[in-house]
Amino acid sequence: MTPQPVTFLAIGSRGDVEPMAVLAGVLVAQGRPATVIAVDDYAALVRSHGAAFRGIGPAMDEVARLGGSWLGRLAYRTPLAQPVLLGRWLAGLAAPLASALDEVAAGSLVVTGVASRDAALALVEDRGCRMATVLHTAILPTLSPASQLEGYRLRGPRWARRRFVDWYWHTVQGLSRNTGRVFRRRAGLRRYRASGLAAAADRFPIWLAADPVLIPPASDWPATCVQTGAIRPAPAEWTPSEPLRSFLEAGERPVYVGLGSFNDAGGVRWLELLGKAARLAGRRIVAPVVPGGPLGVVDEWLCTVGAVPHDALLPLLAGSVHHGGAGTTAAALRAGVPSVCVPAAFDQPYHGRRLAELGVGPEAVPLHRITPERLAELLTAVAGDSYRARASEVARIARGVDGTAAAIAELDRLLTPG
Repeated sequence: MTPQPVTFLAIGSRGDVEPMAVLAGVLVAQGRPATVIAVDDYAALVRSHGAAFRGIGPAMDEVARLGGSWLGRLAYRTPLAQPVLLGRWLAGLAAPLASALDEVAAGSLVVTGVASRDAALALVEDRGCRMATVLHTAILPTLSPASQLEGYRLRGPRWARRRFVDWYWHTVQGLSRNTGRVFRRRAGLRRYRASGLAAAADRFPIWLAADPVLIPPASDWPATCVQTGAIRPAPAEWTPSEPLRSFLEAGERPVYVGLGSFNDAGGVRWLELLGKAARLAGRRIVAPVVPGGPLGVVDEWLCTVGAVPHDALLPLLAGSVHHGGAGTTAAALRAGVPSVCVPAAFDQPYHGRRLAELGVGPEAVPLHRITPERLAELLTAVAGDSYRARASEVARIARGVDGTAAAIAELDRLLTPG
């Protein structure tokens, strides 16, 4: 009997793509056909996990371009501009995604992130596929303030709070209509309103791939939701190579400072800011290399690195200052060292609040407010002893959850006949 093919729609940044690639790689190792559809920037990442890859064109440069526009600068300061910014990016992926969806076999299982949920639902309607949604952050509707991105804003009577969280859930996944619209038009399928999309897609499994210590379970999540825990790669066989190894051994443990997919936007000026902050704090920094910047030891205070596994690197350092993306936050929690966020947009402020509430680091400072002086304060805080014991305690809790195994178990249930 031919195994049922599985298609993973991984539209987003590395934090959206790598968990899907991990799951796809496990399925391939089990002898099941599994393909990840994502932007071309992540082809090597997906294939490194053993999964098949279907690209839909380069796109992360467009993220950096939009981030540097007037709309991007506004998005760093107000949540109201962020859906518009994301919607513009997703709209540009609609045509190439539709071409990739044309290749999905009838009856496949489609595992999607929130940014392509409408496209997955269209495959259900057009080709008899089944679907499941993987979420990485706290966007499900709930009245539990700690378990919802905007929960700290919840005020007023219960009915008003419920209306708000439902509206938020509908609005966030409604953005996926931008990626699915071309395929729906080609297939002659009707388009949903955001609330209709939610009602239709919520009938299928939802897996919240975030550790319960970060996003506490909520009793009023949709009945189809299962919290698996964060989906992480297997521990990497990695040790620092030169010149990073010598830099790490040259003095006190450095602090990691990285902005994920936003890292490239600051360029060499960002490295200059890091250097000034390191000198002010008297604390060395390891940071991702930026376009046009040097790779390796910049000076006695700064070393830049290429792609390295956070799970292996962060435990070697004194702490981390990061943008608060879901994947980076999960890795930082499991590393057992203090961490703090400098969030820019989307789910990052929520993760920053949660890290502070958990006691593993100080209060977040928005990225647009970061100066050498403010960053120096954060470096000093995470490299000190104030948060170290709590960070170690939370790491033990987080590492006790195997989100990858739990997600694979959910996949097996869907793929097992009967």
